[in-house]
Amino acid sequence: MRILLVNWAYIWDGAAVGGGANGYLQALALELLRRGHEVVALCGGTRFTAQDARVAPCEIRRHDDWLGIRVFEVVNSPVLAPSILQFNAPEDEIAAPELEDRFAEFLARLRPDAVHFHNLEGFSAGCVEVAQRPDGDWPGARVIVSLHNYHTICPQVYLMQGHTRPCHSAEGGRRCDGCIEACDPREERLRRAGLAPQTGGGPALPSRTPSVLGRLVRAIALPVQNEQPPPAANPTAPDPAARPVLGPADVLLPRPRPGEETRGRTVALRTEADAAFRPRPDSPEWQPLGNDVRPEPPPDPSTRYGRRRLAMLRALNRCDAVLAVSDFVHRKFESLGVSPARLRTLHIGTRAGELAARHAELVFDPPPFDRDRPRPVRLAFMGYDNPYKGLHVLADALELLTPEVLARFEVSVYALGGKRTEWRFSRLQPRLAGLRWFEGYEYRDIPWMLGGQDLGVVPSTWWDNGPQTVFEFFACRVPVLGAAVGGIPDFVRHGENGLLFRGNDRYDLARTLARVAREPWTLTRLREGVRPPKSIQTHAAEVEAVYAECIHEASRRRAAAATA
Repeated sequence: MRILLVNWAYIWDGAAVGGGANGYLQALALELLRRGHEVVALCGGTRFTAQDARVAPCEIRRHDDWLGIRVFEVVNSPVLAPSILQFNAPEDEIAAPELEDRFAEFLARLRPDAVHFHNLEGFSAGCVEVAQRPDGDWPGARVIVSLHNYHTICPQVYLMQGHTRPCHSAEGGRRCDGCIEACDPREERLRRAGLAPQTGGGPALPSRTPSVLGRLVRAIALPVQNEQPPPAANPTAPDPAARPVLGPADVLLPRPRPGEETRGRTVALRTEADAAFRPRPDSPEWQPLGNDVRPEPPPDPSTRYGRRRLAMLRALNRCDAVLAVSDFVHRKFESLGVSPARLRTLHIGTRAGELAARHAELVFDPPPFDRDRPRPVRLAFMGYDNPYKGLHVLADALELLTPEVLARFEVSVYALGGKRTEWRFSRLQPRLAGLRWFEGYEYRDIPWMLGGQDLGVVPSTWWDNGPQTVFEFFACRVPVLGAAVGGIPDFVRHGENGLLFRGNDRYDLARTLARVAREPWTLTRLREGVRPPKSIQTHAAEVEAVYAECIHEASRRRAAAATA
């Protein structure tokens, strides 16, 4: 088969630009190539050039092949990527005639059997219809979309109102207006083409740099909140090992001022107002998040964002297959109107197991726990330090523990972009059994990072579609303590290969940590329940079967129409 894989980021960058979805696409592409398919990658929405004091016309250019994969890029696209930069012009994501014309010309020359969108960021809903359009004796491609994120229903991707509160309803699109502070996409295109000052929008993206993720991390560096009202009562009494609720006068953690050194020492609480930055435990930020799918009003075509969501849902319903990466994602999109005939859950694979096997000497089990003289529990976090991944939730939960319980943990943090949170863990260091802090890591470092760890923490504060860190912990035989939100419960089975706590619930996380500290030998049993994650080889065969099924079904329909 000739397979076109579409994403906004460059395939050679992997997870460094584009996160886990791009790392996954890279691994899938190489495995499909190994299985004998012709694989082509297309990206777009990040590179712009100037012509006659304006942005040059949209075109598709070819790059050098990458490890046997042909690579093309949409240059001067009318749709920016990542989509947060396109937020203020949702109409362009509905239809972009110039982009769609170039895409149609490209497909007519390439004639792929399958077009697999791993993101529509940098493209438009109209591109789905273009990919299926016949041209001469070419019947059009079979179109598959993987739902690695919520971009098609949420123009800023995360289903988080204002980057801070889980969004249970867009109210037909009305809540999207003014949801976040974003740039003017047309001015940003000029800046990237070098036709306007770089202030405010950032420089044009070079091809192999993660700077866009850095900009996004800085853009969303806000405290996480939750729009749900406070519950009438906490259903579970606080654990005796958890510290009681603190009032404003008791807060010991004021925000450090710019330039103030905080590493390894306590910052004095100067005024009562300094405590205001840290929300009270009864504030919206601290309210638990469930994994329920709530009904939403249909998209309102009188609003810009309602029309965008309507167009995206229609595009998904045109596809031959829509692949949800977890059960929650399946339920969410089905509730919004994606046809069950198109939608299926297909858990992705990972190359983490292969990486761990290649460095087996680094993936060692921690020493056993002695019931009489238990050693500290080795706790690890890895991933981006942004409000969605919940490193701040872990810090909050640790601060709720009494000193004697906190002293039972040795914490390792591998946080990409984590400088803004480091001070909170540095404050805890004297009370912990140990602290290791690393700002960022390479994928190849994962076996070294996780060897000998007792428990990995995945405290996501939103409906994380299918976090790859869960697979990476499992690949290194580390059980997971995860938030029971999004796709995490698809893989973490409470009491079998890990533990689950209520999403965004610091008290539930603190209670769980206190139980682990009291009975650390239970982690040995959980480790025995850990199984290697699905390999990318197994998953590629599943995806290949989806392509073949879609092609066969389309052929059957054409034959039936011809004989009708």
